[in-house]
Amino acid sequence: MNDSAEYVSPGHPDRLADAIAEGIVTAALRQKSDSLVGVEVAVHRGCVFIDGRIAAGPARLDIGQIVREVYQRAGYGGPWIPDPAKLCLTADLCEEELPAKESDIRPFSDDQNIVIGYACGHERSNRLPLAHWVVGELGRRLFATLRGDPQLAATFGPDLKVLASLEIAPRTGAPEWRQLILSVQHLPGLASEDQHRLLGPIVQDSLARLEAGGLAGIASTFDRRTLILNGAGEFATGGPEGDNGLSGKKLVVDHYGPSVPIGGGALSGKDPHKVDKCGALRARQLAKQLVRAGVDEAHVTLGWAPGGESPFLVEAVTTLGGIRLRVPREELPPPDWFSIGRIVRELELTQRDWAADLLGGYFCQPSAPWER
Repeated sequence: MNDSAEYVSPGHPDRLADAIAEGIVTAALRQKSDSLVGVEVAVHRGCVFIDGRIAAGPARLDIGQIVREVYQRAGYGGPWIPDPAKLCLTADLCEEELPAKESDIRPFSDDQNIVIGYACGHERSNRLPLAHWVVGELGRRLFATLRGDPQLAATFGPDLKVLASLEIAPRTGAPEWRQLILSVQHLPGLASEDQHRLLGPIVQDSLARLEAGGLAGIASTFDRRTLILNGAGEFATGGPEGDNGLSGKKLVVDHYGPSVPIGGGALSGKDPHKVDKCGALRARQLAKQLVRAGVDEAHVTLGWAPGGESPFLVEAVTTLGGIRLRVPREELPPPDWFSIGRIVRELELTQRDWAADLLGGYFCQPSAPWER
C-alpha cells in the first residue's frame, strides 16, 4: 500500500499567510477570550493583504507587529527577501469591540460545517498516517537545522517543501521508501552536488532519529537514490518573492494527509468557537479515544447547523481486522460533550498559541489537550 504526504515550511508563502492569520487569532484571544475572528491573508513579494473581521477587546491589535514577527521567525531578512521591516501591509478589516449581544451567542455555531476526526493504530506516529507523521517530523527537523546554523541559514532560504512516498507492508505495517522529494530554496549558483553534500547528512540523521524513536525501517530502507532534490533546477527565488501565498490553502497538510477525508473548512484564521476549529479538534480527540480502546482505525464525522450548540450529526466508523463497523450512537459521548462551550473550555482553546500549533502540526503534538 502506498502512503504519501507533504510538508511545507514556515517560509512557504501559504504558510506565512496561515501563520499571520493564526497570530491574529492568538492576539485577539489574549485581549478577550471569546473574541470573534475570521480573517484571510494573502502575501505576494513585499506585500501583505488582510481582510475579514476581528471583534475583540477595546484596543486595536498591532497587526503590523504580528506580520513582521511571522516573517522574522520564518527566517526572512538579510539575503532572503522580503525584508520584514519593509513590508507593505494593506488591511480591510471590520475591527471592533465584541458586542455584548454577540458575546452571549458565542457558544452557538455561526455557520454550517462538517468536520472529520481520524486516528489509527500507529502509536509511534501519534496515531496518524505514517507518511503524514514522517514528512512532518522530517520537514520540521530539516527547517530547524537549517535556520539554527548560521552558515546553513546563509546558504539555504526559509522556503522548503518535502514530499514523502512510502510503501507500507500490508501485514507488518513496516515502511519502505519509494521517493523522497525535497525543494529547498538556496543561494543563486549553488551547485546540485553541493546541495546534496550539505543536505544529505541532515536528512539521514533526521531519519535515524525517527527510527531510534521507534519507527523501524524509516532510516534503514532509505537510499539516496530515492531522493530528488530541487528536481526542477535552481530554486534561488522562493517565498512570496517567487510565488503568491494565501491562507487556508494547505488543508490536507493541516489535517491528516491525502489518505483521509478532511470534511469542511480550513483551521487557520478562525477563533476556536468556530466549529471548523473546535469541532475538528474534538473529532480528533474522540477518534484517538476509540483507537486506544482497541480498534485499528477510527473515522469520526460531526456536522453542525447554524445556531446549533451541539452537532446534529455524530457518527463514528471503526475498523478492526479489516472489518468496518459503525459505532452505535448510544456508545458515543452524550450531546453535551460535543457542545461548543464545553469543547472550548475542556481543551483550553482560548489559551493556545495558534501560530505555534499551526507550525508544529495541529494533530502532531502529543501534549496538546485534544491529543491526550
